[in-house]
Amino acid sequence: MNKSINKGISVLLATAVLASPLMLEPKAAYALSIEDVSADDTGADEETEYTIEFEINKDLSSGDSIFVRFPSEYSVDKKLKTSDVTLKDDDKNKISIDNVYVSKNVVEVEIDEKIKKGTVLILTIDNITNPEDKGSYEIEVKTSAETSYKGDKITIGKSSSSSSSSSKGDFEASHSSKNAEDAISLTLGKFNLTSKSKLKEGKYIYVNFPSKDMLPKSISKSDVKVNGYKPDYVSILDNDSIRIEIPSGADGDSYIKLEFTSSAGIVNPSKPDKYYSYEVEYDSKEYKSKDVEITNTSNTPFTVSLSDSSAGARTSYTFDVDLSTKLGSNAEIEVQFPSGVTVPPVLTSNSVTVNGAQVTNVSVLGNKVYFRTPYGFSSTNRATIKFALEGYLTTPGTAGTYTVTAKIDNKTYKSKEFQVTGVTPPVAVDNTLATVGLTRATASTPAGISIGIKAMGAQIVRNQGFIEVVLPVGFRVPAYLPANTVTVNGVAASFVGVRGQNLIIIPAQDIPAKTAAQVNIAETAGIVNPATPGVYSIGVYNSEERGLLFSRPATIVTLNGVSFKQNVASFTKSGKTTGLAVAPYTVNGNTLMPTTFFRDALGFSISYTKTTAKVVSGNTVMQFKVGSNVVNINGQNVTLPAAVQLKNNVPTLPLKTITERTGYKIIYVNGNYTVYK
Repeated sequence: MNKSINKGISVLLATAVLASPLMLEPKAAYALSIEDVSADDTGADEETEYTIEFEINKDLSSGDSIFVRFPSEYSVDKKLKTSDVTLKDDDKNKISIDNVYVSKNVVEVEIDEKIKKGTVLILTIDNITNPEDKGSYEIEVKTSAETSYKGDKITIGKSSSSSSSSSKGDFEASHSSKNAEDAISLTLGKFNLTSKSKLKEGKYIYVNFPSKDMLPKSISKSDVKVNGYKPDYVSILDNDSIRIEIPSGADGDSYIKLEFTSSAGIVNPSKPDKYYSYEVEYDSKEYKSKDVEITNTSNTPFTVSLSDSSAGARTSYTFDVDLSTKLGSNAEIEVQFPSGVTVPPVLTSNSVTVNGAQVTNVSVLGNKVYFRTPYGFSSTNRATIKFALEGYLTTPGTAGTYTVTAKIDNKTYKSKEFQVTGVTPPVAVDNTLATVGLTRATASTPAGISIGIKAMGAQIVRNQGFIEVVLPVGFRVPAYLPANTVTVNGVAASFVGVRGQNLIIIPAQDIPAKTAAQVNIAETAGIVNPATPGVYSIGVYNSEERGLLFSRPATIVTLNGVSFKQNVASFTKSGKTTGLAVAPYTVNGNTLMPTTFFRDALGFSISYTKTTAKVVSGNTVMQFKVGSNVVNINGQNVTLPAAVQLKNNVPTLPLKTITERTGYKIIYVNGNYTVYK
């Protein structure tokens, strides 16, 4: 017989261990009272599975261990893996195991989560071979909280409890789950072959499954074992039968034990029934399993909550799922959204939470999202899964009813139907007079942006919808903009996101359809004008309307352009600020500047008294009189838009008249002027 790496049939039998609290004194010992030790097979020299039940009286933390010591007459597989060991509480909730170690005949199980005192634990260990001699043997247990073992005896040599089953059939068929449609691991046997029949390398074992919807399209040979050995070949013959080529390791065996891992892709039948059975055929002989009951899934359909249920809308998704088993740390979750939902190709972990905790290892494949619960996640029977609005998922583009499927720790849960409603199309609005302007127009200069939207075609919902500003290449945009540097209708934005050259501005108040919106981005936000002068187009979008709302040109001038503001007695040129004798001001909509501005800022030749002023630029000579609205330019009188005034003993002159005659241009945005040539 080949027993060294065989796996036993998983039967949950109990042994109770009562642990006293561990004191700090080194001499303290805490007795364990084992009420029962049970094995799947108590026959001598049989490989089997042992299950031990015990109660802990002191908290165990992640990294603590449970120790099981078998007598020297036993054979313990030195290559035990975490898949060979399970740990559950008395409510059948699975507890995470970090690692399994074997030293001589002691199995150490390192746990991966906290377990509270008073919890009754059920520990199952596979690949244990019973002694060759019949008799009574003691199995011993302790935890990291104890200093000594305590044991209980089991008799080897009598028939196992599992063999006394009254159901008909030649062998047991063990499913990891009895719920309909659940993905499962499966064990068939072991059972003895008839007469003197033995397995022979290269021959085939045929397995007929009880339902046509159980098998995948193909099964990898690495997911199958014959008497503990990987077969040479596995093929699916039709929808409900497979053929397995016997490996050399099983050659000569007089029994069959077939194991299929959970990754083989086998699922339970979709229809519940009490009388499912398997047929195994070898050497022209057929063997039938005992009946297996498949039950209705106990999973209650979960609810789906949307922040926006209109068709094609960006929305958050929230699922409240009641779980059939406890969910622990590092558990894999797969969520499949219905067709028509837009799932971005990249989702960050801060866009997905389970019970408020950020998940790990997020990946996207089409409409499926995969992730894991974080380490340290509190074990629970209820999971609230949320995809935040910032994840940029949408509802289906067509109104109707839809469902979501979630696979949590290899168990499938389906949602109740949720409704997606029709969407009201945006109303027609006119943004031909909408504006975009910079507070500073000089190259390589920090600048604010003023955006005047005349009307929105659809409502922007606060904290959900957004206004998007697209800055052309050349503008330097910081990776982060504080929300308080951006206002929408005078109120600080709820959030400002940066995606390359795009600014995502989420307002803190609703903006109804057909209403205007004024967006101001302060110079302190850190946006810097392009280094190269020219005309750049700035675009404006929003989350609720398709396509561009509008775009406007922004002129960037050389760094030696001159900037100033109304009612501020200074100007800035090439990054240097210089004071003015008189602050710029307006008269009947016309800006008047002190005569000294044209000398100090633009380099003109000037002379002035309290009654006259003379400005010379190249061949252009302009002579002004205080109180007069007429200027003499190269011998010709020209009417001024505003009369010359005297302020602080300095004549103030109309800016527009002088710039037009000398070839200069003016950019004006919200009280900010830039004069350039």
